[in-house]
Amino acid sequence: MKSKQLFWGVLFLTLGVVYLLVEVMHVQFTVGKFYYYWPLSLILIGLAVLSKNNYAKLTFAGLSGLVFALVIFSFFTRSWMPWNHCDDDWRTFSTTEQFVEPLDSKIKTVNANIKIGAGRIEIRGNDSNLVSVKSDGMKDLFSVDTDKQDESYDFTISMEHSHIVLRDGDHRRLEVGFNNKPDYNFDFELGAADVNIDLSSLKVQKVNLSTGAASCTLKVKEFASESMNIKIEAGAASVRLSLPENAGAQIKRETSLASTSFTGFKEVSEDLFQTENFNSAKKKIFIEIEGGVASFYVTRY
Repeated sequence: MKSKQLFWGVLFLTLGVVYLLVEVMHVQFTVGKFYYYWPLSLILIGLAVLSKNNYAKLTFAGLSGLVFALVIFSFFTRSWMPWNHCDDDWRTFSTTEQFVEPLDSKIKTVNANIKIGAGRIEIRGNDSNLVSVKSDGMKDLFSVDTDKQDESYDFTISMEHSHIVLRDGDHRRLEVGFNNKPDYNFDFELGAADVNIDLSSLKVQKVNLSTGAASCTLKVKEFASESMNIKIEAGAASVRLSLPENAGAQIKRETSLASTSFTGFKEVSEDLFQTENFNSAKKKIFIEIEGGVASFYVTRY
């Protein structure tokens, strides 16, 4: 075997193995700033050229191919590359890392803004912290921005330049937990995500949900006041909304080609639906639905 053949063989073999480990098998693998050591590959190539011993020549050629492959991998995972860009003023985290905001008894209201392009997302209550975020198997970077003022807490999490493709058995997911004590206002901006939003243990004032091609379930139960407002805008998404049966609910619909199913509601006028207990119920939920070719399902439990 020629040293040139061994160099290119090892280089392509290493790049292929590393890609499979990181992108397909989701193995945690990083070489940090190994690209700084790119001259090491040139040194090994030089030793291979100068060596008269065939075994040594092949050894140096193989090592140089391995080093050069790791340099390439390290270079294309640099944080300043366009697909890995994040605002430096924001706190960022990647695979298996976490964000935690400890519980503060002074906080009475949380305004949560969640902007996720793609992935599997779980939103829930019953967290011991005020807010906690955990990623699992996600290479793409997330940004977290917070602002605490007096009795209110503003929380924003976003994912930029995402290229996640959902597949059966894909373990890429994001989990966000909230404490049950404060009142909540939620704004969700979702792309092609698979989302489960269980707010049943949280006291909710308002939910705005804007989504593209997501599959989304939303469950609410507790009220921050006498009424709750939910606005849903969807493109080609499937949205399932679960409401408490003891609350009165009203739906205003503005859809063109959307498929809708409102269990437990009656149509009182064109595109206006109400539950039988809407007028008598102490707690009321006002829902606005807008969509194109989306599917909307509303049930009560």
